[in-house]
Amino acid sequence: MKTINQPSVGATPHENSTVRYLNQYRCPYCQTEWEDVWDCGCNDRCPDCNKEIEPYESILIDGESAKTESPVEEPASANVTAEDVNRLFVVSYEIDYVHRVSVCITADSPEAAQQIAEQAFNDGTIWDDTAAMPLFSDEYHEAEGESLAWECVAVAQLPEPDHSVRQLKKEQAAMQVCRGLVDAYQQGEANGGSIDWENLDQLIPLALQALGKPVLDIQS
Repeated sequence: MKTINQPSVGATPHENSTVRYLNQYRCPYCQTEWEDVWDCGCNDRCPDCNKEIEPYESILIDGESAKTESPVEEPASANVTAEDVNRLFVVSYEIDYVHRVSVCITADSPEAAQQIAEQAFNDGTIWDDTAAMPLFSDEYHEAEGESLAWECVAVAQLPEPDHSVRQLKKEQAAMQVCRGLVDAYQQGEANGGSIDWENLDQLIPLALQALGKPVLDIQS
């Protein structure tokens, strides 16, 4: 079992009247455990295997304990330094969305098909894309009439990217490797079937990044 201390993506240093929940998750696939603060008991993606997992416990955060004291506003001073002017801020926005997942199921009735899908959802296997239940749609759509809420929080130092950004970078690196392999083999065909190893070696750091492994120096 692996426990990950996730940054609380829904929490802010200065809470307003929005209700907050501490959601705790346990991935049944890789046994990773983590927690996040959201405004509801919503699903979250596993930071290791990216499966969508339901929280096994959601705890309402008490309004008094969730709030921190607001800093006392200092009067404007004529002696403003560059350090006071240039500060780090984490700016975020939230938009309501609908997560639509579609799978193909063979059954004798719509009710039976839905029951199979619901059981797969509860088991966390509906996204496995198997021959018996192929996945053909996994999309996020903005909900109609959604409210766009902005948030800006001053931070002392640049925070580490959370698991969603790390996963995005892995996917981008994997696509670069795919493009590089296609280009290398096309150049090899143009050169009479001889592939330049340097064209492949330069893809190794990207491949390691896509796998989430340390990037090593490649000795030519």
